[in-house]
Amino acid sequence: MTNTLTSYMLLSRNLATSLQRKGNDPVVARDTAYYQANIGKVKSVDDFMADTRLYNYAVKAFGLEDMGYAKAFMKKVLTEGTATSTAFANRLADDRYVAFAKAFDFTQNTTAKGTDPVVVSPTQLTPAGSAKLSLPYALAASYDFTGTNEASFTLSSQVDATTTKSATIVLNKATLAGKVADLAKVTPTEIGAAINAQIGASGADGLMGKVQVGIGANGNLFFETTGYTDLGLDGAPGGSGVNADTVYLAGGTNRTLTVTNAALSDPGQTAVGIGNGTDLTPGANVKGVVDAYLQQSLETDAGAEDTGVRLALYFARKAPFLNSGYDILSDPALTQVVNTVIGLPATSSATTSDALAKRAALISSKVDFTSFLDPDKVEAFARRFAAIWDAQNNTATDPILALFSNGQA
Repeated sequence: MTNTLTSYMLLSRNLATSLQRKGNDPVVARDTAYYQANIGKVKSVDDFMADTRLYNYAVKAFGLEDMGYAKAFMKKVLTEGTATSTAFANRLADDRYVAFAKAFDFTQNTTAKGTDPVVVSPTQLTPAGSAKLSLPYALAASYDFTGTNEASFTLSSQVDATTTKSATIVLNKATLAGKVADLAKVTPTEIGAAINAQIGASGADGLMGKVQVGIGANGNLFFETTGYTDLGLDGAPGGSGVNADTVYLAGGTNRTLTVTNAALSDPGQTAVGIGNGTDLTPGANVKGVVDAYLQQSLETDAGAEDTGVRLALYFARKAPFLNSGYDILSDPALTQVVNTVIGLPATSSATTSDALAKRAALISSKVDFTSFLDPDKVEAFARRFAAIWDAQNNTATDPILALFSNGQA
C-alpha cells in the first residue's frame, strides 16, 4: 500500500490535474453538469432546498454534507444571511456557515430611497433628501487585481416616476490597468475613483451626473444620488425636441439607489467582495462552487484510502488563512495536523479559557503563521506532517475522519 507521504505528493504535486481528473469522474461530472444547468433558475431559498440534487451538491461543496439532513437549521442559516452581526451564521463558531450563506444569498441587492421636501412655512421648503446608501462592510486595506480577481455590480437609480437609469461597474485587471498605482495593491481611494469614472463613462443614458460614490467614515463605499440638469443640444434653458431640458432632483420619493451584484465578465474570473455584504448570485458564482465541490470530493476520496492524506490536503488548503493558535484550536482537523508536527499531545484537557489561551500561545510560539503565505513552506509543512503520520499511524484505519464534522470550510 502506498504510504501517506507518497500519496499526498502524488495528489498535491499537480493539484490542478488531480482536480480535473476528479471532475471527469462520470458521477461527479453528471452532478456538476446538473448544478451548472439549474442553479441559475433558482430564485428563493425554498426552491433551492426543494431541489435535493442541487442542495446536496452545494452543502458538499462547503464541507457541510454531514448537516445536509438538518434542513430547518440550514434554512435559518440561509434566510438570515450574513449582513448583520446577529445573523445566525455569524453566531456559529464555524466559518463554513458564513461562506455558505454568502454563496447562496438570493436577496442580491441593497436599496436606499430619497425623501420628499418638507414644508417649513407657506413660502419655505426643506429640500428633498437624496437617496444615500452605505455598504455594510468596510473595504480592505488593499486589493490584488493582478490576476483573475474581479468585483462586478450594477448601480441603478429611479430618476423620476417612470425612468430608471443604470450602470454596471466592473473592477478587474483590464479596467484598472493604467488607472491605479499598483494593481497588486489597489487602495479604497482608487476603487472609489474607478467607480466614479465608470459612472461618468456610462453617459447621459446611464448614471453620469446622477450618482456619486465616496468612502464613508467607517471605510465602506458610500453612494448618493445627485441632482442632474441637461439643457439639451442648445445649452440654453427651455426648448423642445433635442433642445429640451432634462432635470432630475437629487431626492424625492421617486429617487432610489440600488446596488446589485452582477455576473462576472468571464467564467474564469474570481469574485472579490468590496463591502456589499452579499456575494454574487448563486447562478453567477457557479465556478467557485464547482471548484470547491471538486476539492471536497478529492479530499473525501483520499480520506477513504488514507486519513493522513485527507488531513494534509485539508491543511494545505486552509494554511494561507491561518493567523494564530486560536485558528488552529477552533478546527479539530487542523489541530491534529499541527499537534502531530510540533509534537503536542491531544488538547482534550484544554477546556478552560486560561488553558486554551496557554495552548494557543504555545502553538503560536512554535508555528510561523506568516510563512504560510509562501506555498512552498505550506507544502513543506504538509509533507512533514505526512511523513510523521506514516511513522505513527496505521493508515488502514481512519478514526480521525470524525474530525472533519466541524472543521471544513
